[in-house]
Amino acid sequence: MTDAVASAAEPAVVVPPGLPILEAAAWVGHACWAELRFHETLTRWLAIEADPAVAVTLWAVRAHRAELAEAWHRRLPELREFPRDQFVRSSREADDGFAALDALTTPEATSERVDALTAALGRMTDHYQQHAAVAVGPADAPVADTLRLAIARTQADLALLHELVVRA
Repeated sequence: MTDAVASAAEPAVVVPPGLPILEAAAWVGHACWAELRFHETLTRWLAIEADPAVAVTLWAVRAHRAELAEAWHRRLPELREFPRDQFVRSSREADDGFAALDALTTPEATSERVDALTAALGRMTDHYQQHAAVAVGPADAPVADTLRLAIARTQADLALLHELVVRA
């Protein structure tokens, strides 16, 4: 039997399966937690930011993070055995990254905050883009839609931050 005949006899997988539901929910929950944590950090930074232009940009980025946190929360499955909120949690790596952001509390650290936020959002974009390859199939379509939104919003936020750096 030739390879062509053998491959024709085997069923073709048109759409590969996505992650099992609990793994997918854990990923979405982590994304929700991370966006909430960005929002929390930016709220603290806005209380100490002295540069009005930076404050306006941080305010816009903060609003986008809140929108994305809400969007991710809507994507969590509604399972009787697993309440949505139990999926919204951090990882050790994320805790360490946000602790570094939270340490930037002096009013004079504006450029350090902008640089740190730019790097963190860059990592977030990479994280979202890597997960886009896993969010496949009809069941993952809402997550894939939210990923596209999250990537676009995060890239727009990076562009806003880049404008601050160019202006400075």
